[in-house]
Amino acid sequence: MNTVLVTGANGFVGSHLVQDLTENGYRIVGVGGKGGIQAKSSHISQHLVLDLTQASEAQTIDFKRIDYVVHLAGLAAVGDSLNKPMKYIQTNMGIELNLFEVALSQNCFPKFLIISSGSLYDPQDPLPLSENSKILPTSPYAVSKIGQEELSRYYMSRGFECIIARPFNHIGPGQGPGFIVPDLARQIMAAKRHDKKDITVGNLDTKRDYTDVRDIVRAYRLLLEKGKPGEIYNVCSGKSMSGNEIFEILMATAGIRLKAVVDKTKLRPTEATDIFGSHEKITRDTGWKPEIQINKTLKDVLQTI
Repeated sequence: MNTVLVTGANGFVGSHLVQDLTENGYRIVGVGGKGGIQAKSSHISQHLVLDLTQASEAQTIDFKRIDYVVHLAGLAAVGDSLNKPMKYIQTNMGIELNLFEVALSQNCFPKFLIISSGSLYDPQDPLPLSENSKILPTSPYAVSKIGQEELSRYYMSRGFECIIARPFNHIGPGQGPGFIVPDLARQIMAAKRHDKKDITVGNLDTKRDYTDVRDIVRAYRLLLEKGKPGEIYNVCSGKSMSGNEIFEILMATAGIRLKAVVDKTKLRPTEATDIFGSHEKITRDTGWKPEIQINKTLKDVLQTI
């Protein structure tokens, strides 16, 4: 049985990934910080609570029996990174560097799946965005992800096999605040309970590429199994949807009509009007494609609030 080290195992994506990997025959060593979503104990063989920004704590990981690493841990809110650029760059790059250095010090070379982001593409490039599209980071978060990709390329020169995944927006049950779907869903359900007539929103006109987190983690597993080392893979739906469309589906599902009031503090200084990617490469190499429809995703989100 192959063993996978999952960093960020008690987070939104990590909890779904741990379940998917376990159900497909993998042994899991989970690394998570305090708090977050606690992955079911039956899905994790060993759960380590570590601050991976600290090299001394990362050194407690035993890589000798680790076959794969899926590196999810880090900071992931684009808007928040605009206010905390140093924290995002230091944290996201520092954690990855510590993991590679500890494995290297133990003379261990597991295959790494580095989770980057589709947000680092130039939004002015022709759509759909492919792995060959231009890079133009528009946030410190995106800068940190480019840094993570470059670190993985350096460590490939030291003997590691690395695959880079660039997921676009992923949504689903368990996602925390600070993202469009959970923020809208929570406000809608609160308005329904308290008989309110409106909610506050950011820019709902922009269109983004949304994929259910359960499809995303299935893609990560298939990349471990079939992805080609050294390659970059988009993980996306291949189409875009506006915030207004999501708002309409959530209201219809919840059985309520509300007015959206724009809160200017929620607007970002740089925001492309439409972004979506191509999943042609990952489909060709692994057979993956998204399966869960947006209506089911949003229904499942509402049911968890």
